[in-house]
Amino acid sequence: MKKGSNRINTGRLIGVVAVAIVLLEQAVPARAAAREAAVYFSDGKILTGKIALTSGRQFKLNIPEGGTLKTTDMVTGEPVPYGKVRQFTFDPVSEIRFYPEREEMRQDWKFVEKTKYDEKTGVADYTPAKKEFWGEFYPLRYLFCEVVFSSGETLEGHLYSVPVYLETKEKTHRILLLSKLRGEKGTKLDDLVYVTRIKMLDEGRDVAADVTVTFTGMTFGPNDTAQAVTRDSLTPVPTERGETPGTFVVKSAFGEDFYIAVKKQGQYIVGWPSNQDKKLLALADGHLQRQRDFYNDKKLLGVTMSQDGKEVLTLVNLRRRFAPTNFGEIGGEWDKELGRIVEPWRLSIWRWKYDPVNQDLLLSSRGTFFRVIFLPEDPTPQAVISDGLWQMQRENNVVYIGKPGTPKDVRAEP
Repeated sequence: MKKGSNRINTGRLIGVVAVAIVLLEQAVPARAAAREAAVYFSDGKILTGKIALTSGRQFKLNIPEGGTLKTTDMVTGEPVPYGKVRQFTFDPVSEIRFYPEREEMRQDWKFVEKTKYDEKTGVADYTPAKKEFWGEFYPLRYLFCEVVFSSGETLEGHLYSVPVYLETKEKTHRILLLSKLRGEKGTKLDDLVYVTRIKMLDEGRDVAADVTVTFTGMTFGPNDTAQAVTRDSLTPVPTERGETPGTFVVKSAFGEDFYIAVKKQGQYIVGWPSNQDKKLLALADGHLQRQRDFYNDKKLLGVTMSQDGKEVLTLVNLRRRFAPTNFGEIGGEWDKELGRIVEPWRLSIWRWKYDPVNQDLLLSSRGTFFRVIFLPEDPTPQAVISDGLWQMQRENNVVYIGKPGTPKDVRAEP
């Protein structure tokens, strides 16, 4: 393990990385744009070529403790993690490194019942079951991942399993990044070859660590806030007050454009197109209400379709309500400190796959602007959409909201 790093409890591993290399003898899945890269292995081997993910796939990195992004619990006032899974492609990446986090030699085992029971008297001594081991030992390795972005930012965590494709001069390799690496019985840890480093050899995409958002014609009080959610991965990212009035700084977007929402004088305002397709709105609302979800009180605020017509975005106001029934109170959540039921609330974007032939929607991903914990008697916050906040223009690393004339309209496609 790399010294000096704050590592997560290995008992809560969600995804780590191991590697298997397979020569592709048949056609591979469609791949995203490739980049020049060198892949280093633990046995000293180095492969260079063009590397890519499967088209439409992204890396998912689970960040310990939810990273630095926090929100405030409206009941307790305490800071709580906002979200800890970051998604990205190879585009903003400079390097990916892997470190052994835990290594061990294991045997197969099972629990063996040791309790002695006297059938005549019906008395048992209830001896605890014991583990019984057998067979040869085999190696097991968990890896930790560090991602360095072209912006200079670094994230550490556990990478979800994903295949990548490396096209060399000789052949195309499928490098499978697994959740853990387990060897055959009778082998050693040194026999488990894994990727130690993926180094990009080209410049890649120029990504800014911080993007300044300037709101034209809008002032903010000391308690007003803004929140950005990335456009492609729907990830809530840190959004902090800028040094100049009317500005906020969006951090760690890793090259993605973003949606924006503000909380101003207690009111929630979301950048969203005001022109709503009534038929699409009715279709989305029907699917939203039929969608089985933790949040049982769902209100559709707005809908928009991607330019290619394959996806639909919905803006939703969500609350988990409890209700008394013949079987007791259901819904909500139990707060141990308060000793009573509380109700979570979210203002979110849901993305759906759209089938125009069958007029069907399939929920594919979601991202959240704001989330709060309320008491049952507290009213549900009402959010409104703003076409002004939807209109964004970008000049280098500054995004203007409400500014006429557009060097680059980043709201060209939802």
